[in-house]
Amino acid sequence: MQVDAFRALIAVQREGSITTGAKSLGKSASQVGVWLSMLEADLGLPLLNRDGYKAELTPEGETIARHAQDTLFQLSEIERNITEIRATKSKRLKIAMLDVLPIMPFKEALWQLSKLSSDLSLDIEYTPTLKTLEGIEKGEIDFGVVFFHAGVYPRISSRLIGYTEIVTVVSSTHPLASGQAKFNTDDIASHLQLLPQSYLGFGIDQVSKYSENYWLMDSIEMTLALLQKGIGWAELPYYCVEPYIKSGQLVQLRASGESPLWWPLQLVWQKHRPMDRHAAWLIEKFSSPKPGLAISGIALP
Repeated sequence: MQVDAFRALIAVQREGSITTGAKSLGKSASQVGVWLSMLEADLGLPLLNRDGYKAELTPEGETIARHAQDTLFQLSEIERNITEIRATKSKRLKIAMLDVLPIMPFKEALWQLSKLSSDLSLDIEYTPTLKTLEGIEKGEIDFGVVFFHAGVYPRISSRLIGYTEIVTVVSSTHPLASGQAKFNTDDIASHLQLLPQSYLGFGIDQVSKYSENYWLMDSIEMTLALLQKGIGWAELPYYCVEPYIKSGQLVQLRASGESPLWWPLQLVWQKHRPMDRHAAWLIEKFSSPKPGLAISGIALP
């Protein structure tokens, strides 16, 4: 039996009609009528005497409504107890991050949290965007840090925390590096692209995959190792490749006629799920007061 049907029966009893009862629930009269008809069919009992716009409960309906009130109260108590249990259960917080993100902007906040809650265990994993979003929807991850995702996830809340500059790099020995300060899409499309798996779920077909010839990379370390050997080209956050560019091991290619590329970063967590107080604290700490600020400069008060 549906809880919605019980609520509908009680609303009709209170309001005296299906129409006004439905309005009090924020539902259509037809929907409430269907619920009540299904409930009558399930019970094999007439629950309503319908007379035009009015509806009165039968004696059987009055009895069922009384028991429904008790049932709904018990369900409410169960939900409250579950929320309390979640809040007091073992203090373990699972955080998912991209392997192309630096830990430094988040280090201070994590350190502050460890001092506030010495018995808190943090489980921090590098997880691709798509797996992070799926894990949050399933309740397996408390919250994550991802690039802005192109998909629609109605059960996930998100908050912008800043942007990170993305640059195109190759080895100094790669053909694309030979005397070219500028490039266009056609220049790089014919060459092997190294695509970090972290970008999955970020709409790679529309945003970051330029070449049909690409390798999907499991880690940023492997991506950098192949780049240094002159294998392929990649789009990576600037802070990941800055030391290699300064040492001359990698060369930054600049797109013709385009401004620097910045990708937005978001915090994501499950909507409508009771928020762990530690997760809520970290979300507030990680949230940038100045949208547009690079991730490397996020202020953590």
